[in-house]
Amino acid sequence: MVVMELRDRIEVRILIAKTGKSLRGFSLMIGVSQPYLSQILSGKQKPSATVAYKIAKGLNLDIEDIFLTKMIDVTVNR
Repeated sequence: MVVMELRDRIEVRILIAKTGKSLRGFSLMIGVSQPYLSQILSGKQKPSATVAYKIAKGLNLDIEDIFLTKMIDVTVNR
C-alpha cells in the first residue's frame, strides 16, 4: 500500500495562494472536493496517489516535490 504525505502543509497552502485562486477555486480546478482538500492540507487525511498527483499538477510541480511516498506492507498472515 502506498501512503502519500505532504512534505510541508504550509508551503503547499502558500503555493496554492500564489496561483491566485482560493482553496475552493483550486479544488474546483483540480477536481477534488474542497472539504477533502482542506483535510489533506490540515493533515487529517492522507490523499490517494491520484489526488496527490492532481494537487501537484495543479501547482505545476512533480508529485515528489511536495509529497513523501511511504510503502506500507499490509500483508496479513493467515
